[in-house]
Amino acid sequence: MHLSVVIPAYNEAQRLGPNLGPVLAYLAQRYPDHELIIVDDGSSDATADSVRAAIASKPRARLISYQPNRGKGYAVRTGVAASRGDLVLFMDADLATPLDEIPDILGVLAETGADIVIGSRGLPQAKIAVKPPLFRRFASWLFDQIKYALVGLRDYADTQCGFKVFRGDIARQLFALGRIDRFMFDVEILFLAERAGLKIREMPVMWADQPGSKVRFWEGVVNMFRDLWRIRRLHSGKIIVQSSSPVVK
Repeated sequence: MHLSVVIPAYNEAQRLGPNLGPVLAYLAQRYPDHELIIVDDGSSDATADSVRAAIASKPRARLISYQPNRGKGYAVRTGVAASRGDLVLFMDADLATPLDEIPDILGVLAETGADIVIGSRGLPQAKIAVKPPLFRRFASWLFDQIKYALVGLRDYADTQCGFKVFRGDIARQLFALGRIDRFMFDVEILFLAERAGLKIREMPVMWADQPGSKVRFWEGVVNMFRDLWRIRRLHSGKIIVQSSSPVVK
């Protein structure tokens, strides 16, 4: 299996259903040796039903569904654990970063020999089609200050963009070590990767803010403090990750 694509979904029946057709067509055309894994994270709407209908005749796509809701980090971790690809990419259900960025991020992985490439909205070359509202930009700034103080990661302009690719064996080892179930999972994975001495590259992407965010400001601040502190406490020892597969385009 060349490429595994993981899409986490929570109450995404309205957005994911229409998006799956283009995703399936794009992957079939560009990456015939692929698998698409959609993880329904305990949705209370018709997400699972809409996904089943969309992938009914698509043998390279599968749905993982469970109850109750556990969080985006848990969903991505579940999808990565089930993956088989030489490369593993995860992306958001709303396609805020368009499909056309997939060849670029895979190209950066291959050309630089990196273990991980992260999409970034924070680099100067990033193209932001629709900017997030002011309160979300303030929340991002606040998050960065707290993140720097507790776990570092100052070398990256954007740790939270939902568009990242890994060597497959690296991804499965890192996510197996993960313990953060909700939105700070990106920070945890990058923190683990840095401590393991892995090669990480950041790539500017096209991105458009999409309505319907699942993050609530004050709840998010409280959870952010808690999870960043947990990351620092849980992963204070040496991290060993081994790579056995070459980087392939």
